[in-house]
Amino acid sequence: MRGRNFLLFFYLPFLGILVIFFVLSSLNRTYIKNKTEDLVKEQLQAAAEIFAANISHFLREDYSVNEIFESYSGKEDIYYIALLDEEKNILGWSTRFEGYLPLSLQAAEDEESWVIDSPAGKIFNLFSPFSPEEGKIYFLYIGYSLENLEEMIAYSRRNFFLIFGLISIIGIVFFLGLYQLQRHYIEKKKEAEDEKREKERYREISAFTSGVAHEIKNPLNSLSLLFELLDKKVPRELQNDVELGKEEIQKVSGIIDQFSISLKPLSLKKEKFPLAEMVSEVRDSLLKEFSTDQVEIHYSESSSILLNADKGLMKQALLNLLRNSLEASEEGRISIHVRKRKKKVEMKIDDSGRGIPEEDHDRIFEPFFSTKKKGMGIGLYLTKKIIETHEGEIAVQSQTGQGTTFFIQIPGG
Repeated sequence: MRGRNFLLFFYLPFLGILVIFFVLSSLNRTYIKNKTEDLVKEQLQAAAEIFAANISHFLREDYSVNEIFESYSGKEDIYYIALLDEEKNILGWSTRFEGYLPLSLQAAEDEESWVIDSPAGKIFNLFSPFSPEEGKIYFLYIGYSLENLEEMIAYSRRNFFLIFGLISIIGIVFFLGLYQLQRHYIEKKKEAEDEKREKERYREISAFTSGVAHEIKNPLNSLSLLFELLDKKVPRELQNDVELGKEEIQKVSGIIDQFSISLKPLSLKKEKFPLAEMVSEVRDSLLKEFSTDQVEIHYSESSSILLNADKGLMKQALLNLLRNSLEASEEGRISIHVRKRKKKVEMKIDDSGRGIPEEDHDRIFEPFFSTKKKGMGIGLYLTKKIIETHEGEIAVQSQTGQGTTFFIQIPGG
């Protein structure tokens, strides 16, 4: 699934769910707020009726207004209270606003209760008539603090945004993880398809090569026997030519063997051996192919390393790498540094050769691909196959004219 399709399939529905959650939660909070305010108003109206009944009792007992209000002035929820006569003249009042009574007779005529904003928060105002005795009407004006209600609403709002934020974060992390899994699945699927195609290709190449090798081997064997007979019968002055012919036949036979080996599954015969000893053996083999002046190999290791691997195959892999490096380097200087990291051996091979073009970095390990005019493209392919059969990895880093570095990591140190 492409990135755009993934966005449409996962992220847009997720954003839609967040928007729906936000809208529904906002509507739910508004509904709860309105219902809570209605409930508070009902409770305050009931409390006001009780106050009116108590004030009526005090008035019948001939208490003064100031004496009546003194008994209510200490209540925290009451911010102000006033008693008005039938003409709506204020007979007495008590307030916590430093002598200020926020009474609006216009609002009192329009509604029995209303809410105002004040420096102390929202205040619920109740203006209701009552009759302590027959023929007399008074008005009770009370202002209740809604501070607790506002704190509850603010707490609910904070919790909403906290939950909304947590859901958003969890959702984003979940979908990012899902995206990574989906991308990893696609990559693995692509790798599996590429591997399948590669196996089919190699199977075809293997069948073709096996057939060609079989057809060539028989004439080669006949030629080899013929040169053996010629070696015994030709004059002395032709002996060198016969020897040259025998060497060429051996070279062709060796090439065919390399093709056959590269296309067959490898079976490992592991043993423990000193890595420095194997490098020394490879150097001795290279001295037979190159002059002493061309072979300059510097080897270093962080500590004495024993490698548990197939010595013959690892020797062949290293020999292929160093041979390529020597052929690409005029001076032939190669440095090999080895270190042990946890249970793996890391090998770094540097040469001072002409380097590899960047566009060929991914192709040098392909079979039958070579940048050399006389190369067959088998050596590096076989080297990679040997390393990977040991469950290791090989990579290359190179720039044209600045040499090449091969990195090998293999378990079994």
